[in-house]
Amino acid sequence: MKAQQHQVRSPPTRAHIPFLPSWQRFHEFAAPKESSNSGGDAATTPAASQHHPYARQYSHIYAARLAALRDRCVSNAQRTLDVSSSSSENVGSAEVVEQIIEVKEGVWSVLVGTIVKEMDPKRRPLVNSSYGSCDTQSFLFPSVNGSDKEPAQESLRSYLFDSEKGDVLHLEDSSGRVEIAPMEIGDDREEHNFALDPNRVATGVVAAVIGKVSVEKGVMYVHSVHFAGPPLDALKLDRASNKQTSHEPTLLIISGLGCGADSPTDVSSGGSLALRREMLLEYLTQPKIGNGASFCRMIVAGGGVASPNQLERGNGEISNGGKTTRGNSHDDSGKSKSVNAARSSKLAESLRDLDIFFSEVLSSGIPVDYIPGWHDPTNANWPQRPIHSCLLPHSCSFVDLFGRSTNPFEGILSVGDDENANMRVLGSDGLNIADLRRFLAMSSSSKIEQNNNGTNGDSTPVEGTSSMDALHQTFRYGHMAPTGPDSLPTFPSSESDPFVMQTRPGIYFAGNCEKFETRLVDVNGDEVDEANAMAVEGEQPVTRLVCVPRFAESGEVVLVKLNTLECEVVSFCDVRA
Repeated sequence: MKAQQHQVRSPPTRAHIPFLPSWQRFHEFAAPKESSNSGGDAATTPAASQHHPYARQYSHIYAARLAALRDRCVSNAQRTLDVSSSSSENVGSAEVVEQIIEVKEGVWSVLVGTIVKEMDPKRRPLVNSSYGSCDTQSFLFPSVNGSDKEPAQESLRSYLFDSEKGDVLHLEDSSGRVEIAPMEIGDDREEHNFALDPNRVATGVVAAVIGKVSVEKGVMYVHSVHFAGPPLDALKLDRASNKQTSHEPTLLIISGLGCGADSPTDVSSGGSLALRREMLLEYLTQPKIGNGASFCRMIVAGGGVASPNQLERGNGEISNGGKTTRGNSHDDSGKSKSVNAARSSKLAESLRDLDIFFSEVLSSGIPVDYIPGWHDPTNANWPQRPIHSCLLPHSCSFVDLFGRSTNPFEGILSVGDDENANMRVLGSDGLNIADLRRFLAMSSSSKIEQNNNGTNGDSTPVEGTSSMDALHQTFRYGHMAPTGPDSLPTFPSSESDPFVMQTRPGIYFAGNCEKFETRLVDVNGDEVDEANAMAVEGEQPVTRLVCVPRFAESGEVVLVKLNTLECEVVSFCDVRA
């Protein structure tokens, strides 16, 4: 037999950056230790059941979270006490109380605990949110076409905190809890930046508060609140030494590829998601079209396959959202089986499209890390395990280039010859940010009045917080998923909390956001002006926060230059305006 000759096109020379994955610490909390055993009865033995994730209690994770973040909170509060030592109110004399039960009334104290936010959403109006069809919230919690028997599912939205309607904030630890409330602080006080805002915190956030417990009411009026923040270790960039070059190593971050079906906007505009993915592929692989030689890595932040509702709309065999009538008849049973078979077939087709897209990117020499998302075939509870290799066979054949990571994702990129010149990248598919947005609002001073309940008068709208603000808040908290396990589904853990930021990331991102946003923050978590970033970078670490838009809706990908942390967005559009 004659050997077949194939014309192989050599891929362009690419910027190579050593990469060390560190997401394994999340996988340890998501996978049972006995899962690697081949014996079928291993999980049923008493010894194995002790290691099963659900053999633990959820209460332990709050204690582990408080223990991990307590020292950071106290350290940040102590800096405020040093500044306030000359205050007329004698705030600087406050002492750290080890347990809440030991706090004394009428004495300035520093308490550290977990915030508990008690709200009744039935007694107040919804915050006027700006959630759209391409938002993380709508993507992760999609609405369906409702009917009289099955009403439409509304997107989860945040509610405005109002103490006058019975809302209460508590601070608790293992010894007990105390009610906390903001203390009125004048505008001429520097500490007002640290004032307690109930609409900027959620249940599960660890914080240190400085204040006094009222003798009459037993409520602690908080002078200032201080979060943990990430540790003070990160790459210090110097733009003078890291000069820009034509092939500066660039990290590409994308989310929401939505393989398997066109997005709702494509249906209305006549666009094609498959065509936009092809445009992206040519941009990555053709040096003449884009600067493909500079791409050192590609991170896909969830949303690889389309949501179930989009898959059903794209499949003619499933009509009316795939709804069936419940009953005991044989016809109903057969109809349900056919619907499930059609759904499985459509999901398999979506995975094949995703696998082919990844394999084409990998064949060009670009390493790819895939973070599973809400609709991917993996476990629902956080941390989500890597997608199984059998679902992406072509991509997994590139052993050295393709990475199946957990959700959240963490890895280290070496951007210099120095061993300390490591860029830590941390991020997720955006579910943690979407869930946190349900409990945050822009301002607590604005009021909303319900006109539809007989209350007349002017109403001041209060916008729900943006994805960037929520991402920034998690950075200040020092915790990626503070709403878990109260609202965000997570695995229980007794040893430690895997979502605590153990190191300060250089790039911190969230996928499937409603639009592209970026922000540069300093060592204190404060926003840095891009124009003055050069002066800040030489003195202290900086972190690039990135909200990655969903590609299926926006056609946008995010590029981050690793030497300078400069960030830009590239848009692909297949519809003429």
